[in-house]
Amino acid sequence: MAVLDALRRMEGFTNAEKDLARYILDHLDDVAQLNIGELSGATYTSNATVVRLCRKLGLEGYRDFRIELARDIEADRASMLNVNPDFPFIEGSGTQQIIHSMANLTKQAVDACLGTITGHDVRTAARLIRGAKKVALYGVGDSYVTLTGFANLLLKIGIVSYSGDLNGDSIVATQILGPTDVAVFATYSGGLLDKFANELQLLRSRGCKTILITSNAAAARRIAGLECLLLLPEGETTRGSVATYYSQSCIRFALNCVYGDCFAQSWNESMELREAFAKNDVYLEE
Repeated sequence: MAVLDALRRMEGFTNAEKDLARYILDHLDDVAQLNIGELSGATYTSNATVVRLCRKLGLEGYRDFRIELARDIEADRASMLNVNPDFPFIEGSGTQQIIHSMANLTKQAVDACLGTITGHDVRTAARLIRGAKKVALYGVGDSYVTLTGFANLLLKIGIVSYSGDLNGDSIVATQILGPTDVAVFATYSGGLLDKFANELQLLRSRGCKTILITSNAAAARRIAGLECLLLLPEGETTRGSVATYYSQSCIRFALNCVYGDCFAQSWNESMELREAFAKNDVYLEE
């Protein structure tokens, strides 16, 4: 991938050549199909500037550049099939590279989930939620945000849930849960279980059913008699990553599967509720 690497480094480039290189990196799919006049026009440069850049890349001219660029694009995409969950992009990554990297990372996360989450686990979680009088959702940070999306989905099929950490007073919220209720904990690293240790102990003592979504199997084993575990694949470190793309893709996938099974368990009722939302001009996608 000599051409792409050289474009990203921009060593010895003039300002005009740097602008040209940035455009190429941001429009890789398009540039490989453009002739030299179209590229110079799109970048407000001259054909001569394009040729000079090609020669700095060790190529005879623009024709050779297009051939080598196309080869490098294919090789670059192949190398991104296994994306680093902590750093799916790095300094100098072009826009198109980031797009393909993020797509591959999402697919990578979902494919890994298929190896750890079973149909039995999803079915058990859906049955617990469908049969509960009250559903409480426990999460912090990005996982909390992901859970709010799940709560919105549940609402569309008539299941009202609430945050187990409502206004930060989670102990009080937890005290209203009992044997007919279910608590869902989403914590990729398992660290949430330490934060809510008192709440978890109270829930278990009151007979509340518990669903745990985590990649930490050891943390799950600490919960005696856990009713349901949706085990996520390990792939993202808890600290130092640029964002929680991988972990949240895994959690979101698990929750979407559970919602799908909740919907399917009571198909007619769920469809009627969707129609009721539509009749009242409630936008289902919001």
